[in-house]
Amino acid sequence: MNGTLAIWYEPELSGNASRPNEVEPQRPNLEIHFNLWRDNPSKTNFLDIGLRLSNTELLRRIYLYFPTELQLEQVQDLSDVMAYGQTLDAVFNMVVEVGSKTDLGYETTNNGEPFVTVHKVNLADDLTLTPVEDGLKGPGSTITFTEAFCKRLRASGTGPQYVRLRLHLTGKSRSLFTQEIVGQEKVFVSSSQRLELTELRLNEQRSFPPSIAKRASANAFKIVRVHYFLIRELGHALVTQHAPLRKVRRLEAKLWASYLRGREIAARDAIEEERLLSRLMIYHWREGSKDEPIEDFTAFASFQANTPGLLFYMIGVILLGAIGSALNDWGKAYFDATVTSLPYWCGGLALLWVVARSGLWGWLEEQVSWLWRISTRSLKRRLR
Repeated sequence: MNGTLAIWYEPELSGNASRPNEVEPQRPNLEIHFNLWRDNPSKTNFLDIGLRLSNTELLRRIYLYFPTELQLEQVQDLSDVMAYGQTLDAVFNMVVEVGSKTDLGYETTNNGEPFVTVHKVNLADDLTLTPVEDGLKGPGSTITFTEAFCKRLRASGTGPQYVRLRLHLTGKSRSLFTQEIVGQEKVFVSSSQRLELTELRLNEQRSFPPSIAKRASANAFKIVRVHYFLIRELGHALVTQHAPLRKVRRLEAKLWASYLRGREIAARDAIEEERLLSRLMIYHWREGSKDEPIEDFTAFASFQANTPGLLFYMIGVILLGAIGSALNDWGKAYFDATVTSLPYWCGGLALLWVVARSGLWGWLEEQVSWLWRISTRSLKRRLR
């Protein structure tokens, strides 16, 4: 990752005055949920960011910095999506029910008690995007929750307030969190090793652009917890990680289908969606607590997978076929007709060589056996 994410706030002065004997001014509490979704076959590549805020009377604006160029069209509000089916249960890992609703959001409950207020984000009115030109590795972008939006947060009471956005990683942001390294293998192989490096950093001060550093450091949230979920398909094996996992499990397809697609899934499509999602794994890391808030967060993991190399594999098969054909002509010219089964043997040897080089013995075993039976029957017929 080139740089770090950053989150900070602009204080609402009327609510941020220090109390007489207060050693440290109050700061808003923040719990962050990151869900990084990576599924190459379905071209799924996006980051979900959930902000659970307390002490919102201290907020005037909220800022999110990304070390890449973004467009506001890449951002999606997930408040409606979270209300589908049991999605709230999946997001918060507990039974959460939707309560009273308005055009601007809805209340939720857990065991009959107030839980969080989920706020809808209108991209045109509630967010602004500002380019940042002095990033360490190039241009960046700052997404700002407007003063009007934070006023809504302040007016919603003293309970926790919740916002959840999805950032579609397209264009220049496609590789914001990932880097792929493809191994330099022999050409005549069916696959090669690919290493994927995945890294997410938050509030790493030494990586702040100059225009961000002072404001982000002076008005940092009190981050009480970070939940980081990395979702990858089964074909990617976890090789290294920055810290021990809290939990790893297969994705619960029925719970997450509507949330992942960003729309309510019709019953006729549910079976196919569940089949696709059953290929995904969730890796969960957690850091921080109310007693030990964190200043920054870094998450690193690497995955290994096989990349098909069938182009060179097919070229090899074609070349070997040509060699077999040449040997066939040579055999007809110099040998007795009783051994004209030579091409079968050459073809079999050629296939065995390709199998040995590619490691696809299991896949081609039936084909080799078939060639053996055909060759044997042909030889017997000619020897009669």
